[in-house]
Amino acid sequence: MRIVVVDDDEEVLLILRAMFQRQGHEVLAYGNPLDCPIFTSVACPCSPVAVCPDIIISDIDMPKVDGVEFVTRVIDKACRCRKVAFLSGHMLSDDLLALLAKTKVKFFQKPLDIVSFNEWLM
Repeated sequence: MRIVVVDDDEEVLLILRAMFQRQGHEVLAYGNPLDCPIFTSVACPCSPVAVCPDIIISDIDMPKVDGVEFVTRVIDKACRCRKVAFLSGHMLSDDLLALLAKTKVKFFQKPLDIVSFNEWLM
């Protein structure tokens, strides 16, 4: 699978990148959403023959662009990603929980429960 990870915590990026690569996945990791091409492009940068990421995992609380804006923009571009998840060390507001239910975006509390996280991946 091709997995995009966006998190401003360098340690989280390193851990997730290493875990996914050990599992044989291609990992594109960004500490800032503004560095991620699927966020900065006008439309989904994947051509009809190119592969969009299979999974996008984004931290919610980031300084320049939060995870909700990042994921919303990617979804609005009709990216063909099949699974999206948010990570956060904070509890979520009722509004954000409602958004997650409506969009089928999964939420994982930090520190991650690796077993349930890996179950979701598959």
